[in-house]
Amino acid sequence: MKQKWVKLVLASSIDGRIAYPEGGKTQLGQFGDRMVLEESLAWSDGILMGGQTLRDHQSICVIKNKSLLNKRTSAGKNEQPIALIASNQIDFPENWLFFKQPLQKWLLQAQNKKNEIMLPSGFDKKINLKTSWRASLDDLYQKGIAKIVLLGGANLISAFLLEDLIDELQITITPLLIGGDYCWVSSKLRNLKTIMNKKNNWILKEIKNLGNNELVIRYFRNNLS
Repeated sequence: MKQKWVKLVLASSIDGRIAYPEGGKTQLGQFGDRMVLEESLAWSDGILMGGQTLRDHQSICVIKNKSLLNKRTSAGKNEQPIALIASNQIDFPENWLFFKQPLQKWLLQAQNKKNEIMLPSGFDKKINLKTSWRASLDDLYQKGIAKIVLLGGANLISAFLLEDLIDELQITITPLLIGGDYCWVSSKLRNLKTIMNKKNNWILKEIKNLGNNELVIRYFRNNLS
């Protein structure tokens, strides 16, 4: 059986922002960032993203590198990992690029009487979330999704941090100073220090120059600290 693993992948400004102050769609990384992003997608079984992030971008990242696509198919995998969209709102217009992209699309929702049966148009499957993300990841694992790339947004990332579910951070630092409120950890999060209050919680695994004054930094969670 494959090991369960959640990898947070994002591009951030030097001051920790993932979007411009006005919000909406933001593309911070350049060619090198796209390369390491696609490598992570090729490694994964599923790409997890919040509904608001999908509304901002109206699409999801897919693998375009032919070598990575061939490597996945040679290993008996689909060309693209499964898109996992966590959202209790389903107001997604079908003319968005997302619904034309060549990958399976699963909707993850909290279960209630209104959405017990309905499968929104454009999605291949609907998964009822459990009472915690930890239990929900166990459920996804049983469905064959062990390696997950988490793309955001901040509220979803924060929920995973609160349950200590992120095993790896892959952050591309871009040469920008942006300001504003859009950090990759929610500004409303106040008790993270009490959850991760030991030294050496994160182990530095890699620092790589991506060109164009960008760096990718990778940390693994030290669960033995």
